[in-house]
Amino acid sequence: MTTPERLAIYCGPMDGNSTARIAVRLANGFVAAGTPTDLLTTGIAHLAAESLDPAVTRVELGRQRVGLPLVRLVLYLRRHRPTAILTHRIRENGLTQRAVRLSGLPIPVFATVHGPLSFKLAHLEAARRRKRTAQVERWYRRNRALIAISEETAADLRTLLGTSVPIETIPNPIVTSDLEERAAGPVGHPWFADPSGPVLVFAGRFVREKDLTTLLRAVALVRAKQDCRLLMIGEGPLRADLEAERARLGLADQVAMPGFMTNPYPYLRAADLVVLSSVWDALPTVLIEAMALGTPVVSTDCGAGPREILDHGRLGPLVAPGDAHALAAAIAATLAAPPDPRRLREGAARYDAARNAERYRRLLLSLDPA
Repeated sequence: MTTPERLAIYCGPMDGNSTARIAVRLANGFVAAGTPTDLLTTGIAHLAAESLDPAVTRVELGRQRVGLPLVRLVLYLRRHRPTAILTHRIRENGLTQRAVRLSGLPIPVFATVHGPLSFKLAHLEAARRRKRTAQVERWYRRNRALIAISEETAADLRTLLGTSVPIETIPNPIVTSDLEERAAGPVGHPWFADPSGPVLVFAGRFVREKDLTTLLRAVALVRAKQDCRLLMIGEGPLRADLEAERARLGLADQVAMPGFMTNPYPYLRAADLVVLSSVWDALPTVLIEAMALGTPVVSTDCGAGPREILDHGRLGPLVAPGDAHALAAAIAATLAAPPDPRRLREGAARYDAARNAERYRRLLLSLDPA
């Protein structure tokens, strides 16, 4: 008797970050195409702004540091025997391959790589870098295939691993069919009903790689010549530092930090401009989502991801990371002459969630490429 096709996605923590959102969108796409799918998670059940299709079966493997995931994953594999399993992080990939080996089943394992691995490894603390590098060397060549989110990521993987494992490039599934519907929700902040000046929006975590200090300084420079305000949607460990910098720059009334929002899309659509100030970002979804809603974007040239998204500056300015003056000039220029929204939407189309989820599904099931 032939076992029906079934796919598994090992997401890890459902902590609201971009990897978790991508995992949910892939799972939703797989079941929409008629393939039963299990979403394997560890510890945290927060789905953030994503809605998991009821047809997706969520399997909790237990807290990562307790040691339960390996045992539960082996039991899961023996009971459900998925056709293939997809992972998203270095740690989960190694654990999955160990579980497959212990299960005694020939289940192929795939791994999505969310940005150049060499850069990620180089910026880890020394002990953690050695551990993660060893895990990559040991396990990544054993995957059936690696899925790179961009051509730069694929090139980096070939440099690291050679030709020992097939590498496919599939853009992330970002633009969902319900994006416009979610963006039609209410905008609760009073600035959007006040015509006194443009509103800039940042959406993301308050962490060092986002370099939000440079963003605040750029806004102060823009405000020296014209009125504007900045809404910073998100949360993170640097909130206190950013609040102090906001006060130092005299921006207490012009920069708002309302915290995490489960649905930021009405704000992305209502914004006059969405800004990314990162020192490094693999494939920032906020740029793609803003463009899909027709909103102008400005970004630092912080990796091949933003460069690819903005077509090397054709769809929005790219400026050097850490340069507040250059960022301020790009903000002012884009506010003065915003691009055609239709062109932005066309640029975001390559990240269509349904199409790219289908490409994943066919690869995992070893079907002809879609």
